[in-house]
Amino acid sequence: MYNLLIVDDEEIAIKGIVHGIDWTDMPLQHIFEAIDVEEAKIIFQNNPIHLLLSDIDMPNDNGIALLQWVREFSPQTETIFLSGHADFKYAQEALKLDSFDYLLKPIDHDVLKTTLRLAIEKIQHNEEQAEFHKTYQYYYQQWNKQLPILCERFWQDLLQQRIALGNESLGSSFELYDIPLDAGNPVQAVLISIEQWREQLNHRDEEIMTYAVKNAASEFVLKDFEGQVIQDTSGLVIAIVYNPSEDALMRLEENCRSFIDKCQMYLHCHISCYIGKETKIQELRNGIQTLIEMERNNLTHSNSIHLEQDYIKQESTTIGKSIFDEWALLLEMSKKNEWIARIEDSFRRMKEEQVDHLYLESFYYGFVHMIYNTFQKMAVRMEVVYPNGEWREFTQVSKSIDRMKTWTIWMAETACAHLVDNRKEVSFVISKVMQFIEEHLGEEFSRDDIASHVFLNSAYLSRLFRKETGESLSDFILEARVNKAKQLLEGTNNKISDIASTIGYDNFSYFTKMFKKSTGVTPQEYRKKFQDI
Repeated sequence: MYNLLIVDDEEIAIKGIVHGIDWTDMPLQHIFEAIDVEEAKIIFQNNPIHLLLSDIDMPNDNGIALLQWVREFSPQTETIFLSGHADFKYAQEALKLDSFDYLLKPIDHDVLKTTLRLAIEKIQHNEEQAEFHKTYQYYYQQWNKQLPILCERFWQDLLQQRIALGNESLGSSFELYDIPLDAGNPVQAVLISIEQWREQLNHRDEEIMTYAVKNAASEFVLKDFEGQVIQDTSGLVIAIVYNPSEDALMRLEENCRSFIDKCQMYLHCHISCYIGKETKIQELRNGIQTLIEMERNNLTHSNSIHLEQDYIKQESTTIGKSIFDEWALLLEMSKKNEWIARIEDSFRRMKEEQVDHLYLESFYYGFVHMIYNTFQKMAVRMEVVYPNGEWREFTQVSKSIDRMKTWTIWMAETACAHLVDNRKEVSFVISKVMQFIEEHLGEEFSRDDIASHVFLNSAYLSRLFRKETGESLSDFILEARVNKAKQLLEGTNNKISDIASTIGYDNFSYFTKMFKKSTGVTPQEYRKKFQDI
């Protein structure tokens, strides 16, 4: 609904319009009246006015002056002028101020009503346009907020080969995401490798700090360059320089050095940068794969800068099986110091030979396999020695020779310590076995159940039990059950069949047989003998 203001210095003229027209079919909420410009301004200041119907020739301020004020105060108001004479000067001024229409008195009410309808239609159209513009502006602002994310997703899709690489397709994407590139422009990539955090971080903290590194790369690596820093789907941080200049490589080296220093100082991490060659956009993925290969094979230099143009691919060497056979023997014998010395010697040679990532991967899996096989022979479970699954940390420990060395020595020391402690505390294990048997006499259980309780191989447990106690595990179980049966036969009047069930024998005949084998008499004879005493 809309509000109409009628302004005329002749009150009778206002009343003629207000009462002479049937307004019931018009979308009007209020019709306000004013006899001069000052009164009209007061009404404007206190009410929203959509339609202004004003006499143009009034004493003091005229309709033109009022319209000039309305254009400033309420620019959305549509104005229709009324005039008692056809003065071209007034009409010209009204047109300049963009009034909706100019009608001559006496006013034909039907013509006035039609003109007001047209003015309302224009207001409605303007409101729709304003609402559309408001909606557009909202989503335009949202789009601009999301633009960095959308740009990053575009580069991720490009590197994952999920978008077409034709010039037309690239050109459309660059225009859509406001990327200042043409399809034929070159780009240059910098792989940012986060080698190590100096603080202990959980997964969430690491994600937050990686985000901080990414922002720092935008500030320092791309300093004075147009470009984008992205994180690919595998977590790699990559800076992409748009249309690099001739001196880009030199400037990028300087920027990367500053970036590495800042990350060490403020973000507490070790970082290396791998700067690629200038390349076509269509070849960017291959270029980044080369940088990843450089990173994988850099096992000795931390906080460093590496150039693709200087990269020479080395032939992979292989690790011999005999080294692990020797180490397995040292582990079995728990010769920790000798084993650690051999490990350190092996890693010294790795550094001298500058082995690649493939060699380190081969070493890792060979080492883990050796420990697993050795433990299996000794009836030791990996989960017991390494409860946090430390043998599964290939991704982290394979980033450098030093990391792999630290991890290998820790694994070796932990393994030896467990074996030594296990030998010292065998009696503790046996006591746990005896306690388990005592607590489960009334249940069916197997040797495997007991072994699982103490995390040992069942065959190894049997050997260990005999070595510690001088009797077999099965004999001990029988003896424990018979002793319990004796107590019940002596101290209760329970049925013998119930006593048999209480100590885990559901078969009464079998219980009688085992009891007699152990005591030389049947349960009935034992109870009678005890009662006769």
